Amino acid sequence: MRESQSRKAQRNLYTFLVSKMLTSLGFGVFNFGMSLYILSVTGSALSFATNILFNVLPRALAAPVAGYVADRFPKKRVVVTSMVGISLSVGILIVYTLMYGISVPAIYTITAIFSTFGAFNGIAFSSSIPNLVGKERLQKAVSFNQVSHSIGAIGGPSIGGMLFGFVSMEVFLMTMFIAYVIALCLEATMDFTLFEVPVKKRKESMVASMKEGFQYLRTKPLVQTLLMTTLWMNFFFSAVSVGLVFILVEKLSIPSTQVGIIQGAGAIGMLVISIYLSTRSDLKSPLHFVKRAALMMCAVVASITIPLFMDFNGISTFVFYMVLMILFSAMGVCANTPIGIVLQRSIDDEYRGRVFGIIETLSVGTGPIGALIFGALFDYVDAKVILLCVSIVLTLCITYLMRKSNIGVPGDELV
Repeated sequence: MRESQSRKAQRNLYTFLVSKMLTSLGFGVFNFGMSLYILSVTGSALSFATNILFNVLPRALAAPVAGYVADRFPKKRVVVTSMVGISLSVGILIVYTLMYGISVPAIYTITAIFSTFGAFNGIAFSSSIPNLVGKERLQKAVSFNQVSHSIGAIGGPSIGGMLFGFVSMEVFLMTMFIAYVIALCLEATMDFTLFEVPVKKRKESMVASMKEGFQYLRTKPLVQTLLMTTLWMNFFFSAVSVGLVFILVEKLSIPSTQVGIIQGAGAIGMLVISIYLSTRSDLKSPLHFVKRAALMMCAVVASITIPLFMDFNGISTFVFYMVLMILFSAMGVCANTPIGIVLQRSIDDEYRGRVFGIIETLSVGTGPIGALIFGALFDYVDAKVILLCVSIVLTLCITYLMRKSNIGVPGDELV
């Protein structure tokens, strides 16, 4: 029986990897291709930013409801139904395009639908990982999830740009539709109850259930610590996403082609470290691993300002920033993967969907808020001052939040 369960867990694990790779690539290709189309048609940065808003806002708003649904109904049903919704929305866009031609309002509508269904699919899938693969394979599964995101980040723009440039919009959308249907078929074959602990689900209103999720979160100080750490990291590190491009273009006059390569280098760092974590044994002290990785990210943020103090030639600046982005993204995976593992182990199955819904809403919302705030600051405050302050303040936050009384000592952590 145990050997059969182990084989099913391995099959679930690799099916999960392929499915997540397809959906991550699909989302990356779709978002990049649609963004290119909007820019080519409108030539407006505002229209481009509006599409980003339609991608982020519905997901943040839908996440708490998705968490409730994931805890209230069988998770496989939620995953499969949401993927059916994603596939059908692409199919509808194909039919609309054949009948009327593609339009910007249609893209906004489908992007919002994508984002909403994506919240249900992502949260239900994330809260199902221990049930799919067992707790002993959590590190590999969470690392595989990071691998899929990395491949989406690398492949999405390249494949999306290639398809957009060489095929019609109908063929572009049909390619997306086929990828999602394959992912749907794979997800339908997975056993979502393999390691599930049976829990009697009470009938209660959505508001009462979500309130219970918040109350449960208050009983988990370690989860609260990790949530606060993640939120502050998302907020302050948004200064890098805004400030790096500002510094490269406005302060150092780096060519746009090199700027693109520097930003893309981060995805390579994510992929390499994700593969490494998926092949190594379980981390003995995951929270201290998180702390060290987060502090190294703070050091990288401070290092971004070095060429503003010293004279670098063009090639040296390009190589320096490319290495920094590889390190920054790799350390981001080193911080996020153990946090994901500890959260999966610390949260009871019956509350996992609601807690992940809360985390999703707060995490998705924090990044754009930070980008807006820091985007305004970079217009009025010296970039060196902002990034050095971000590095110092976040170092203090991480040191305080992840002190020994909160996370224990190495080898004997509170997990």
